[in-house]
Amino acid sequence: MRQIVLIPTDQIRILNPRRRNRAHHKEIIDNIASIGLKRPITVTRLGTDDDGTGYALVCGQGRLEAFRELGIPEIPAVVADADEAESMVMSLVENVARRHHPAIERMPEIGVLRKHGYNNEEIAAKIGATSTWVGMILLLVEKGEERLVAAVETGLIPITLAIDIARSDDAGTQQLLTDAYTNGMHSGRELG
Repeated sequence: MRQIVLIPTDQIRILNPRRRNRAHHKEIIDNIASIGLKRPITVTRLGTDDDGTGYALVCGQGRLEAFRELGIPEIPAVVADADEAESMVMSLVENVARRHHPAIERMPEIGVLRKHGYNNEEIAAKIGATSTWVGMILLLVEKGEERLVAAVETGLIPITLAIDIARSDDAGTQQLLTDAYTNGMHSGRELG
Protein backbone atom coordinates (compact mmCIF):
# COMPACT_ATOMS: atom_id res chain seq x y z
CA MET A 1 0.00 0.00 0.00
CA ARG A 2 1.29 3.45 -0.90
CA GLN A 3 1.84 5.78 2.00
CA ILE A 4 0.80 9.39 1.53
CA VAL A 5 2.70 12.04 3.49
CA LEU A 6 2.46 15.83 3.75
CA ILE A 7 5.50 17.58 2.26
CA PRO A 8 6.27 21.31 2.39
CA THR A 9 5.78 22.70 -1.12
CA ASP A 10 8.99 24.74 -0.88
CA GLN A 11 11.05 21.53 -0.51
CA ILE A 12 9.99 20.17 -3.92
CA ARG A 13 12.05 20.81 -7.07
CA ILE A 14 10.48 20.49 -10.51
CA LEU A 15 13.22 18.71 -12.47
CA ASN A 16 11.36 18.53 -15.77
CA PRO A 17 8.96 21.48 -15.99
CA ARG A 18 6.41 21.53 -18.76
CA ARG A 19 4.47 24.37 -20.25
CA ARG A 20 0.79 24.46 -19.58
CA ASN A 21 -2.29 26.14 -20.91
CA ARG A 22 -3.16 29.07 -18.60
CA ALA A 23 -6.91 28.45 -18.80
CA HIS A 24 -6.47 24.78 -17.94
CA HIS A 25 -4.13 25.68 -15.07
CA LYS A 26 -6.69 28.16 -13.72
CA GLU A 27 -9.27 25.33 -13.75
CA ILE A 28 -6.90 23.20 -11.66
CA ILE A 29 -6.40 26.03 -9.17
CA ASP A 30 -10.14 26.75 -8.95
CA ASN A 31 -10.95 23.06 -8.56
CA ILE A 32 -8.42 22.57 -5.76
CA ALA A 33 -9.63 25.77 -4.06
CA SER A 34 -13.26 24.65 -4.08
CA ILE A 35 -13.07 20.85 -3.76
CA GLY A 36 -9.56 20.08 -2.55
CA LEU A 37 -6.88 17.75 -3.88
CA LYS A 38 -8.30 14.57 -5.43
CA ARG A 39 -4.99 12.80 -6.05
CA PRO A 40 -1.61 13.22 -4.34
CA ILE A 41 1.49 14.21 -6.27
CA THR A 42 4.43 11.82 -6.64
CA VAL A 43 7.94 12.79 -5.56
CA THR A 44 11.29 11.15 -4.90
CA ARG A 45 13.77 12.03 -2.16
CA LEU A 46 16.75 14.00 -3.32
CA GLY A 47 18.46 14.33 0.03
CA THR A 48 20.23 17.41 -1.30
CA ASP A 49 19.39 19.73 1.56
CA ASP A 50 21.52 19.74 4.73
CA ASP A 51 18.78 17.89 6.59
CA GLY A 52 18.08 15.52 3.66
CA THR A 53 14.59 16.83 2.97
CA GLY A 54 14.81 17.77 -0.70
CA TYR A 55 12.33 16.20 -3.11
CA ALA A 56 12.06 15.94 -6.88
CA LEU A 57 8.64 16.10 -8.50
CA VAL A 58 7.75 13.10 -10.64
CA CYS A 59 4.06 13.70 -11.25
CA GLY A 60 1.70 16.55 -10.38
CA GLN A 61 3.30 19.82 -11.49
CA GLY A 62 -0.08 21.51 -11.99
CA ARG A 63 -1.30 20.43 -8.56
CA LEU A 64 1.96 21.55 -6.89
CA GLU A 65 1.87 24.93 -8.64
CA ALA A 66 -1.80 25.34 -7.64
CA PHE A 67 -0.94 24.69 -3.98
CA ARG A 68 1.88 27.23 -4.18
CA GLU A 69 -0.37 29.84 -5.81
CA LEU A 70 -3.09 29.22 -3.22
CA GLY A 71 -0.53 29.63 -0.43
CA ILE A 72 -1.05 26.11 0.93
CA PRO A 73 2.28 25.24 2.57
CA GLU A 74 2.09 21.41 2.42
CA ILE A 75 0.84 18.97 -0.19
CA PRO A 76 -0.09 15.29 0.06
CA ALA A 77 2.48 13.19 -1.78
CA VAL A 78 3.54 9.64 -2.46
CA VAL A 79 7.32 9.28 -2.06
CA ALA A 80 8.73 6.92 -4.70
CA ASP A 81 12.09 5.22 -4.26
CA ALA A 82 14.36 6.57 -7.04
CA ASP A 83 17.55 8.62 -7.45
CA GLU A 84 17.69 11.96 -9.31
CA ALA A 85 18.41 10.39 -12.73
CA GLU A 86 15.59 7.88 -12.30
CA SER A 87 13.32 10.72 -11.13
CA MET A 88 14.06 12.65 -14.31
CA VAL A 89 13.25 9.63 -16.48
CA MET A 90 10.04 8.95 -14.50
CA SER A 91 9.01 12.58 -14.95
CA LEU A 92 9.75 12.50 -18.69
CA VAL A 93 7.72 9.32 -19.09
CA GLU A 94 4.84 10.88 -17.15
CA ASN A 95 4.89 14.01 -19.33
CA VAL A 96 5.11 12.09 -22.59
CA ALA A 97 2.43 9.55 -21.70
CA ARG A 98 0.08 12.07 -20.07
CA ARG A 99 -1.55 13.36 -23.25
CA HIS A 100 -1.43 12.98 -26.97
CA HIS A 101 1.13 15.65 -27.66
CA PRO A 102 2.10 16.37 -31.25
CA ALA A 103 5.20 14.38 -32.21
CA ILE A 104 7.27 17.55 -32.53
CA GLU A 105 6.70 18.19 -28.79
CA ARG A 106 7.65 14.61 -27.97
CA MET A 107 10.89 14.58 -29.97
CA PRO A 108 13.24 15.93 -27.27
CA GLU A 109 11.72 13.70 -24.59
CA ILE A 110 11.92 10.60 -26.79
CA GLY A 111 15.55 11.50 -27.48
CA VAL A 112 16.27 11.76 -23.74
CA LEU A 113 14.69 8.34 -23.11
CA ARG A 114 16.92 6.91 -25.87
CA LYS A 115 20.00 8.52 -24.24
CA HIS A 116 19.02 6.84 -20.96
CA GLY A 117 19.33 3.49 -22.73
CA TYR A 118 15.74 2.63 -23.56
CA ASN A 119 15.13 0.82 -26.85
CA ASN A 120 12.27 1.54 -29.28
CA GLU A 121 9.97 -1.07 -27.74
CA GLU A 122 10.54 0.21 -24.18
CA ILE A 123 9.98 3.83 -25.21
CA ALA A 124 6.85 2.86 -27.15
CA ALA A 125 5.45 1.02 -24.12
CA LYS A 126 6.13 4.02 -21.88
CA ILE A 127 4.47 6.59 -24.14
CA GLY A 128 1.68 4.50 -25.64
CA ALA A 129 2.97 4.37 -29.22
CA THR A 130 4.22 1.67 -31.57
CA SER A 131 7.90 0.81 -31.71
CA THR A 132 7.85 1.46 -35.47
CA TRP A 133 6.57 5.01 -34.91
CA VAL A 134 9.18 5.59 -32.19
CA GLY A 135 11.89 4.34 -34.58
CA MET A 136 10.76 6.73 -37.30
CA ILE A 137 10.64 9.68 -34.89
CA LEU A 138 14.09 8.80 -33.52
CA LEU A 139 15.48 8.72 -37.07
CA LEU A 140 14.09 12.20 -37.64
CA VAL A 141 15.50 13.34 -34.25
CA GLU A 142 18.94 11.96 -35.07
CA LYS A 143 18.87 13.74 -38.43
CA GLY A 144 17.64 17.01 -36.84
CA GLU A 145 14.51 17.05 -38.99
CA GLU A 146 12.03 19.03 -36.89
CA ARG A 147 10.59 20.64 -40.03
CA LEU A 148 9.68 17.23 -41.45
CA VAL A 149 7.99 16.21 -38.21
CA ALA A 150 6.03 19.47 -38.30
CA ALA A 151 4.96 18.71 -41.88
CA VAL A 152 3.82 15.23 -40.81
CA GLU A 153 1.91 16.66 -37.83
CA THR A 154 0.05 19.16 -39.99
CA GLY A 155 -0.86 16.46 -42.50
CA LEU A 156 1.21 17.93 -45.31
CA ILE A 157 3.26 14.77 -45.81
CA PRO A 158 3.02 11.18 -44.61
CA ILE A 159 5.66 10.04 -42.12
CA THR A 160 7.03 7.50 -44.59
CA LEU A 161 7.80 10.32 -47.05
CA ALA A 162 9.41 12.32 -44.23
CA ILE A 163 11.67 9.33 -43.53
CA ASP A 164 12.57 9.02 -47.23
CA ILE A 165 13.40 12.74 -47.38
CA ALA A 166 15.47 12.54 -44.18
CA ARG A 167 17.45 9.58 -45.55
CA SER A 168 18.30 11.51 -48.71
CA ASP A 169 21.95 12.62 -48.70
CA ASP A 170 21.51 15.66 -50.86
CA ALA A 171 20.16 18.68 -48.95
CA GLY A 172 18.89 20.24 -52.18
CA THR A 173 16.91 17.11 -53.03
CA GLN A 174 15.43 17.10 -49.53
CA GLN A 175 14.30 20.72 -49.87
CA LEU A 176 12.87 20.21 -53.37
CA LEU A 177 10.89 17.14 -52.29
CA THR A 178 9.57 18.94 -49.22
CA ASP A 179 8.65 22.06 -51.21
CA ALA A 180 7.00 20.04 -53.99
CA TYR A 181 4.86 18.12 -51.57
CA THR A 182 3.93 21.02 -49.28
CA ASN A 183 3.00 23.21 -52.25
CA GLY A 184 0.66 20.49 -53.52
CA MET A 185 2.65 19.92 -56.69
CA HIS A 186 2.79 16.16 -56.15
CA SER A 187 0.95 13.59 -54.11
CA GLY A 188 2.71 11.13 -51.83
CA ARG A 189 2.06 8.35 -54.37
CA GLU A 190 3.80 10.33 -57.13
CA LEU A 191 6.83 11.02 -54.96
CA GLY A 192 7.03 7.53 -53.46
